[in-house]
Amino acid sequence: MTPSDELGKKRKDLVLAAEKVIKTAFHSGRKLELKKTQLNHLVGICGEASCAEEIENYIRYQAGRRSDKTGWDLELAKSVIAAVAPILDGAQDAVKLDAWRLYTVYLTRAFTYEHASADTRGTQR
Repeated sequence: MTPSDELGKKRKDLVLAAEKVIKTAFHSGRKLELKKTQLNHLVGICGEASCAEEIENYIRYQAGRRSDKTGWDLELAKSVIAAVAPILDGAQDAVKLDAWRLYTVYLTRAFTYEHASADTRGTQR
């Protein structure tokens, strides 16, 4: 199986994982400091990264800083990384990296939807 074929089979799982992480974050009852800008920046980091571990390291680094400055809190960072881990288990390094690139785009899309939904409902994120 080519890396492209392997990644193609993971797309649905990546979308579902991203939507679940973001939906859970919005409906957790805690104030979500994350902004779309931070997710767009993560998409950029994924484009520059040479391995999946580099992306995970960046997310943990952001969570380790003040969440009011970065938008990332420890709980969100852990859930973003944990949700994708079983999907990537056993995949080749190149597939893991491409999967992270897709996953962050799906996270951003899910965030945009949930943010708009929260604004419509008048709820705080």
